[in-house]
Amino acid sequence: MCLNVWEGSITDANLVSHEGVHTQPDEDDYDGTAGEAKERKLILAPAQTTLAEDINDSQVEIKISAAVFDDLTNFPYIILVSGENSEIMEITGGSGTTTLTVIRDDSPISASASDSIFSAYTYEDIGIQASDESGSDETGWFTYAPDVAGSPGEYGASLSPSDFTDPKTDFYTFWRKVTVPVSTVQKKDDMRHKADFVPFAYVA
Repeated sequence: MCLNVWEGSITDANLVSHEGVHTQPDEDDYDGTAGEAKERKLILAPAQTTLAEDINDSQVEIKISAAVFDDLTNFPYIILVSGENSEIMEITGGSGTTTLTVIRDDSPISASASDSIFSAYTYEDIGIQASDESGSDETGWFTYAPDVAGSPGEYGASLSPSDFTDPKTDFYTFWRKVTVPVSTVQKKDDMRHKADFVPFAYVA
């Protein structure tokens, strides 16, 4: 999947919901005796990470810091940015791993470890909903709100395309709220925030 969810800022360490590889769930502790509710501001943005090693302008195998590019069939194109230079690459192997095989473009660049690399797509018709990955279905505990000047707007069971007004922005912020039923003691760590979207063609 090429749209992922982060908390706080867009870094590998803050990735909380990644379709296909769900290793860092959005989790929290709740006081089920009182039926506690908690809000959290999240960021929806294209899959992105950094180079794990320097590369030259002829390498076709590159190492990245996080395995965030896992949909080779539908989203094979990525952009590498190094200073003021950039290059579009096509992934041909290594989907879902930290070692990618790529086809370089006509003007390949050299780049350094920690340079940015991200999905070369923009999106429209975006929606967000909860998905429970195991056990009983507790998606009803989750509600979502669009971000309004840094505060949550009106909460509902999901977010629809009308909640995301700009279809070509680099990232979106939104809020999730979890309300734990009274007398339920639970540490929720099996939830995924699932994004639906229509992608634009890769950036040429």
